[in-house]
Amino acid sequence: MTAGEAPVLTLLRETLSFNAQRQRAIAQNVANASTPGFVPTDYSETSFHRALQQQLRGSTAAGGVRLTRTSPGHIAPGGAAGAGASLAGTIRAVEAPDGEVTANGNAVVLEQQMLKATEARMRYETALSLYQKSLGMIRSAARSPAR
Repeated sequence: MTAGEAPVLTLLRETLSFNAQRQRAIAQNVANASTPGFVPTDYSETSFHRALQQQLRGSTAAGGVRLTRTSPGHIAPGGAAGAGASLAGTIRAVEAPDGEVTANGNAVVLEQQMLKATEARMRYETALSLYQKSLGMIRSAARSPAR
């Protein structure tokens, strides 16, 4: 979370990043639907929500202001590498077989992957809409009354 950023914007931005990352994993699963021995991967929403809660608690515990890197060339605050990076980048994909394994060892079920893709897309679009609405409200509040 960057200094002065509203927690709701952090929550929405991280949710966007997580769902985009999840969509990439699902696309990889679908692309390998006929690869012998391929086991699909997915990202745990529980792990993401747990990490997000810890990040949001940590940002308010220190008075709500934290240093952040504005350029990759800058030294990270407190010496932590990757400070200011997306939280979703720290969540790791785990093997998530769909339940059926074909004779060649492939564990991708396209129907289940399509359901996951639809769910991730809907969550992404919802978060994007809320993010845009929040920014619109902030812009509205920041405008001078004469406009």
